[in-house]
Amino acid sequence: PLEIRRPTRPGGNIQAWARAARYDAAAAIAGPRGADLAAGHTAGDQVETILYRLASSPSRRALLGMRPRDGALVRPLLAFTRAQTGAYCAERGLAWREDESNNSGAYARGRVRARLVPALREIHPAAEANVLALAEVLRDEAEVLDAAVDARLGGRDRIALTSLRELPAALRRLVVQRLADGAAGGPAPGAARRADEVAALARHGTAMLDLPGGVRAIVEQGVLRFGRTPALADAEAGRSAEAEPQARASAPIN
Repeated sequence: PLEIRRPTRPGGNIQAWARAARYDAAAAIAGPRGADLAAGHTAGDQVETILYRLASSPSRRALLGMRPRDGALVRPLLAFTRAQTGAYCAERGLAWREDESNNSGAYARGRVRARLVPALREIHPAAEANVLALAEVLRDEAEVLDAAVDARLGGRDRIALTSLRELPAALRRLVVQRLADGAAGGPAPGAARRADEVAALARHGTAMLDLPGGVRAIVEQGVLRFGRTPALADAEAGRSAEAEPQARASAPIN
């Protein structure tokens, strides 16, 4: 059956809200069935995502792009271009819809597609392929770096402040980012850039530092851990309690 959900539109970033609403609705439907969610992102979408994140977020993770699989979310078309997927559909008489907002200059993603990617293509015809190749190399290297963080933390959600200070700067940033992500329940953008400030917290007594992403670094008796920023955690709890069920309707697929 086709399930239709009509969430209430809030203010703020409409594209971010719409994306979250789509994924949340799909997960709510697929989860009880034990099914995967398939997104139609292509190689071109991957290039645009990497370029946008590179411009807006100075972190290694920005260059990794979208994963072919991220939990129950799969992206089976990442290896194919829009031209290839379009040709496949055209040859088989399959109709598709274009999201007009993707080409709108009102949104950053549209400007990346319409202006930045063509400009890079003029500099080098293999620009898009090179971006994708770099992302693949960095994803492979990320596995090595993740293993180094795993070895340092040993499955714990905290670390002695003296041990953190003794780490090489790059590994210190990765450890701080991992702990912050764990506290946030997802990516905590920008936490790694504050790693030196975290390491400089007092070892004796209790010291705290609020970081981006709604997380707080807490040092107690020389041990560092992360938690949610209290005000944000309280606000999220309130929104969850007040949330109303989304409207649902069912109809057969035509």
